[in-house]
Amino acid sequence: MRPANDGQRLDVGAAALSGLPRRQVRALIDEGRLWLNARPCRVASRVLHLGDVLDVIGLAPESGGPDLPPLAVVYEDGWLVAVDKPRGAYTQPPRGASTGLSVLDLAVLRLSHRDGHRVELKLVHRLDRITSGVLVLARQRDAAGRLAAAWSSRDVDKRYLAVVRGAPAHELSIDAPIGADPLAPGRFRVDRHGREAHTHVRTLAAARDLALIEARPFSGRTHQVRVHLAERGHPVLGDGLYGGGSAPPGPFLHAWRLTLPHPRDGRTLQLTAPIPDDFAAFLAAHGLGGAVTALT
Repeated sequence: MRPANDGQRLDVGAAALSGLPRRQVRALIDEGRLWLNARPCRVASRVLHLGDVLDVIGLAPESGGPDLPPLAVVYEDGWLVAVDKPRGAYTQPPRGASTGLSVLDLAVLRLSHRDGHRVELKLVHRLDRITSGVLVLARQRDAAGRLAAAWSSRDVDKRYLAVVRGAPAHELSIDAPIGADPLAPGRFRVDRHGREAHTHVRTLAAARDLALIEARPFSGRTHQVRVHLAERGHPVLGDGLYGGGSAPPGPFLHAWRLTLPHPRDGRTLQLTAPIPDDFAAFLAAHGLGGAVTALT
């Protein structure tokens, strides 16, 4: 079930999703042939929620499943699921805007369809819209609480790969507080009155006026990696908000690896998202690909 049907009555939503007349849908409900999350549901007024799975017993399906964008799962167990967020997708739906499916919506829909019942997922952290890479979602309340505690106590090691303009020093430690930019809504800046933020940067390769860097943020401020790199004169290539200009198919910022304690038993869990194909092709074309081969 899609976001547009969230909050609808069962008979209304089932009619919209199946294309069947509402009178026929109500008959199916009365006969116990309309199943909600793998169980027959005979209450036409039952409210639907995102990810609910509807099955009509006795009718041949018209297609193999919902037409949804792809979403790669990089790790999954009973406690959490980690997906490879595509560049340009929102982590969750922004307030007051219709932007299509967010990654959270898409993960709920895909897993619900696969498992045959509604799957609930909880956000643990967020990635900027322009950023691709590892995004962790909790599958239960206990997992959400323990993962949130790990992020708050900075027990999570976050590694980003980025192509930046210029050639930073081989090792660069940026310790500069970050706050909202009062002159540009949605933008942030280094501000001595802002919240403390620390990022370590390591240059992996440089060619001409570009460099491939690994960024390790020790705090979790909004746009932190982008702001710190831009403040040092090395904006992420393609990040127009912070001076990186336009560089298709960028921007080139990828949440490459997360290392965190597993919420069940605290064992170390390392999650890696492969570098997107267009990102890797750009690196190879600009003499930066060798560093990725060595890194992986």
